[in-house]
Order: sequence, then C-alpha cells, then structure tokens
Amino acid sequence: MNFTSLIPYTESIPAPHEIFIVLEQFFFLIHIVIINSIVGLGIITLYKWKREASFFETNKPIVKKIPILFALGINMAIPALLFLQVVFGHLFYTSSILMGTFWILIIPFLIIAYYSSYFHYRKFQSSTLAKPALVLMILITLYIAFMLVNNLSMMEMPSKWTAYFSDRTGTILLWSVPSIYPRFLHFVVASLAVGGIAYGIYFSKKENSEEKVREGLKIFAYATMIQVVVGFWFLLSLPQEIMQKYMGKDIFATSVLVSGIVTALLAIFTSLRGRLKESIVLLALTLIFMAINRYNLRIFQLEGSFTPSQLNVTPQWDVFAVFVVILLIGTGTIIYMLRLSFSKK
Repeated sequence: MNFTSLIPYTESIPAPHEIFIVLEQFFFLIHIVIINSIVGLGIITLYKWKREASFFETNKPIVKKIPILFALGINMAIPALLFLQVVFGHLFYTSSILMGTFWILIIPFLIIAYYSSYFHYRKFQSSTLAKPALVLMILITLYIAFMLVNNLSMMEMPSKWTAYFSDRTGTILLWSVPSIYPRFLHFVVASLAVGGIAYGIYFSKKENSEEKVREGLKIFAYATMIQVVVGFWFLLSLPQEIMQKYMGKDIFATSVLVSGIVTALLAIFTSLRGRLKESIVLLALTLIFMAINRYNLRIFQLEGSFTPSQLNVTPQWDVFAVFVVILLIGTGTIIYMLRLSFSKK
C-alpha cells in the first residue's frame, strides 16, 4: 500500500510557515529546559537523599522550586504543540490517534505527577512517602517523554502508519525503530546535564556555596560527556541516507551538527574549570544548535511525503499583530516567573 495516500490534506495557514516553525522551536526550547531541570533536580535530590547531615535544610529550597517549574513547563508545552499543529497538524493528529491509548493517558498521569511534586515538597521532612512521591513524578515525566518521542517520530514517518490496518487499538509504538532509544536517552541524559546547571545556578546565589556550584557543574560536565556518546549513537541509528546528510552531504545540517558538538565540548571544558556563566552560555548555544538539528531531522524524514512550502498562506496580519503583542507580554511574564523561581528566598 502506498502510505502517501494516508496523509491528510492540509489547511491554509494565516502567516508564512517559517514564523510558526521559529515560534515552535522557541517555546519547545523553553519547555525542554524547564522539564530537563525538573527531572535533573529530582534525580540529584534522590541520589543525595540523606547522604549528608544537613540534607533537608540544604535541599528543601530546591525541591520547593520543582512544583513551580512543573507548572511553567506544562504551560510552555501548550504553545509549542499549538505552533507544531499549525504546520504539521495533519501529521501530528494522525500519529496521536495511532498511539491514542498511550497518548490520552498523559493527561491523568500529568495530574498525578504534578500533585506528587507538591506532596514531595510539603511532606519533604515529615513523611516517608515524600521520596516515593518524587520517584513517581520522575517516572511519569519519563513516560510522557517516551510517548512524545514516539509521537513526534511517528509523525515524521508516515510509512509506519500502515500498522493501523493490523492494529486499531491505539497502542502502536515504534519499538522496532532503532533511533527511538537513543532519542529518548538523549532526553534523560540531558536532564542530568541541565539539572546540574540548575543546581549550580541556585547555589551561585547563596553565600559560601562555591563547593555546591562546582558539584553542579561536575554533574553537568559528566552528563554532557555521556550525551556526546548518546548523540553519536543517535546519529548512527538513523537511516543511512539521512545520516549522510549530517556527515557532509548537506552542508547546512553538517555545519549545525559540528557547531553543536564544538559548543558541547567547550561547555565540558568550562564546567570542569568551575566557570558557571560561560557554561550557561555554551549550553544555551548547544541547545539552539540541537533544536535546529531536530528540525532538520524532521524535514529529512518527511522528504517525499510533505514539506511546509506546500502549505497555502492566507495572511491575517491584523490578528498576527495582536498575537505578537500578547506574545511579548507573555514572554516577559515567563522571565519574571523564572527569576522568582530561582530567587534567593
């Protein structure tokens, strides 16, 4: 069966597709940094649980940030998904239906995870259930990440949609696709790296906490080392024709990949030397390069099936102007919330 016949028709969009793609990547970056911070800080807290006498006193201000970041992370996922759906909605809706049973479970699981983050903070010192609540929050977040990896990958691989004719239960996952596993592991290891940076940022605002800052930077450095290895595994797991695009066949994709590797290696160097600000800047650059790589991969995998240039544009600039104003106000609010989240108090 020709899978291209399964691809739904597209709708007109109110502005050039490039605008929505940039906005999707922008909000996705904010979302993923926040979620990585939550998972990373959670894992660090679990590892350090009562390993030091002052554990509760030292770490309670950190776990207090997790519910705040959780709420912000959820809110940042919404615009990222909305902008994704403007351009790739006909593909994303289809893949969501194919794995619908697992996808719809995200909603109740997310509520449980959000409540668990609050329970963990409120009962941090007084209940033996605080630690299991943190474990539950981390596991649910990892479940959601794995489902999102599957959904986005299936969206980019319409050739896999024919599985629907042999399984209509909404439980189709891409277990047989080699790139799924390193792609998911890329998220897990990134969480440790970003969590380490978040740990360092928090303690950089505290007096006499230089050792804690260095500890966070070491976590970031070692996790980034592992991330480089996982990244190469991810690259090698891709179909050969796509992998070759990242190895010289496509100059832009290759340049972005190499730039991301260079900034990651520089970030390892600066973090091992205890230079927090430089490490943050290099991490930000690495994340931007990785986001571009992620989009390039989407386009490469959809080659021959769909390209955003196919979309018909029916401009609505007045509405778009109102949207930009609201976006700027919202962005300012986000920055303010992040500053509050990592304030000294």
